[in-house]
Amino acid sequence: MKSGIGVSVRTFGAIVGTACAILAAVPVHSSADQTSEDTVLAAPSETDAFYGAYMGAKHAEIVADFSRAADLLDQVLENRPDDPLLQRRGMLANLHAGRIERAVDLARPQIAVYPSEVDIAAITLAAAAMKRGDWERAVSILEPERRIALARFSAPVIAAWAERGRDATDAAIERLAPLRAEKELPDLHDFHAGVIFLDAGRNEEADAILSPHVENLESATIGIVRAAARAKLALGEKDAAEELLTSYNALHEGVSLIEQDLSELDETGKLTPLIDGPLAGAADALVNLGLQVRHQAPLIGLRYARLAVYLDQKNDLGRMIVAAILESFSRNDEAIAELREIPADSHYGWDARMEIGDNLMQLKRDDEAIEHFEEMADERPDDIEALEQLGFLMRARDRFAEGTEYYDRALDRVKTVEPRHWTLFYNRGITLERTDRWEEAEEDLKKALELNPDEPFVLNYLGYTWVDKGIHVEEGMDMIRKAVDQRRNNGFIVDSLGWAYYRLGQYDEAVVQLERAMQLRPENGVIADHLGDAYWRVGRRTEARYQWTHALDLEDVDDDLREAIESKLKSGLDAVESAAKE
Repeated sequence: MKSGIGVSVRTFGAIVGTACAILAAVPVHSSADQTSEDTVLAAPSETDAFYGAYMGAKHAEIVADFSRAADLLDQVLENRPDDPLLQRRGMLANLHAGRIERAVDLARPQIAVYPSEVDIAAITLAAAAMKRGDWERAVSILEPERRIALARFSAPVIAAWAERGRDATDAAIERLAPLRAEKELPDLHDFHAGVIFLDAGRNEEADAILSPHVENLESATIGIVRAAARAKLALGEKDAAEELLTSYNALHEGVSLIEQDLSELDETGKLTPLIDGPLAGAADALVNLGLQVRHQAPLIGLRYARLAVYLDQKNDLGRMIVAAILESFSRNDEAIAELREIPADSHYGWDARMEIGDNLMQLKRDDEAIEHFEEMADERPDDIEALEQLGFLMRARDRFAEGTEYYDRALDRVKTVEPRHWTLFYNRGITLERTDRWEEAEEDLKKALELNPDEPFVLNYLGYTWVDKGIHVEEGMDMIRKAVDQRRNNGFIVDSLGWAYYRLGQYDEAVVQLERAMQLRPENGVIADHLGDAYWRVGRRTEARYQWTHALDLEDVDDDLREAIESKLKSGLDAVESAAKE
């Protein structure tokens, strides 16, 4: 199948890939998370006066309407204020909604119920204690050695920064000690130890703990490199700091935070502190842990990111993570509201504005999205990102001619064509092909393949189109097969191979490939229609009619395809194709 939507170059991973992340993959242990962080209360009796509020809260949780869930759970708690499971659900709902003070109120009884362990309730209370400057209370809350799920990593760091808050630097380093045994996070201990030493002005100790990590810049993390550069600068070794950043930048070109450091060092001879005090230190740990688990456990990631922003209102990466998770739950209006809190001059300001536009697109507020991206395109006349997104929007709405215009404008801004620009040519090729400008489309698709040889999406689109047009058939089939070899689990690309076999009259092989495509993308109506046609050609008429009927209930079936399917169901494929030839 040729997808008219093409490729969007924006991913949240690309945005935060330059963040001050110092973590490897963080394990999220499902048993602990389920028992300690997502406890579900059995439904109360239907005679309960608050049954409606209870069920409403449950529904609100399911659809990720966290503010509504928190409000309804407050109503339920008025009737059962001492129920620990309801308190916990209320605490979590308020954390998810960003209502931290209410979450703190509901967290207090939790540590009385579970006094010998540290979980999200204790983390929440410790954050609140730090926020009000009660460092001793924060440390005592995190004292128990039994730490549940992600608290195994966050508790030592938060406790360490609380110790730093009361100017107990040696005690802070000691609090980090349990992290030395955590093989999943080899840099977590040394990063925070180094930055705590820097915050305390113990620069030689900071350099001693950070320098070994930057001996191999291929594997060094961005956070460690930036911290090590600051340690060297604090020791008066400006040239060494600059060399470290320059060397890393040469190996990992385009890391914006490193480029920002190099620019600041060149202009001022200084570097802004990486972490400005205990609250920012604890927030950094929370936000990076939240970033790491947001795919495995988005609600846990959301809690951590919310707490990070609570501790440090300037933690714009935390806001980006909150918005991304809200967006993943289709809470686009709430994501936009969070993104609007990020100042335009923030390091994440531009990306936040791009994400606002993406959320407007998802809400189908197209006029607002177009105006938003046009303003951004005007603001940066040499930048192509906003124009690319406008092209993507036009493709998604089947406004292919307008999409071509946006890609033309984007390519006009490209001074030197580089391999990374393959997406521009590929996506413009799609819009040109969809508006019957085949010669120009073919030229763009070939250019995309020249810039990024063996790119499966380009191979699939160009190869399929050749076969469909009856030109370069063998070469086209080879290209589709090569695409399938790289994307064996991509139902659309497998569908292309199956449909190419169908177009060549190789119906038995078409059935094999189209059945596999249908297994991979059972929700797609176009693939179901293709499979129905293939079944008809091999004499499996009942199965063909089943697939066509099934296709009418699936996605991606536009009015023209729906009419064609209904005609096939009424008269059969042979009659429909004969009528089309007349």
